[in-house]
Formats: sequence, structure tokens, C-alpha cells
Amino acid sequence: MQPPPIDWGEAFRIVGSGLLVVFLIMSLLAVATSLMGKIFTARDARKKAAAIAQGEAKS
Repeated sequence: MQPPPIDWGEAFRIVGSGLLVVFLIMSLLAVATSLMGKIFTARDARKKAAAIAQGEAKS
């Protein structure tokens, strides 16, 4: 009994679409991480500025 022939076109299509999905997800994660970093950095800067302003107001 012989195994069925391999359809290499379909195999490459499946592998290619899988790689595309992986890189798409990794790109989305990189963008989300970058945006979160900018948000947290801005939030920390505002907290520090408020603390400095509050310290100057007490003086």
C-alpha cells in the first residue's frame, strides 16, 4: 500500500500562512508593549511632576 502523494503547494501554503500569523501576532504584541511603555512612562512623569509641585507648594 502506497501513501497518498503529497501536495507540496498546499503544504507550502499552510506553512506560509502559519508563519504569517505568527509574525502578525508578534508584531501586534510588540506594538502593544511599546504603547503600554509610553503610557506608563507618561503616567510616572505626571506623578513626579505633581509630587514636585506639591513639594514646592508646601515650602
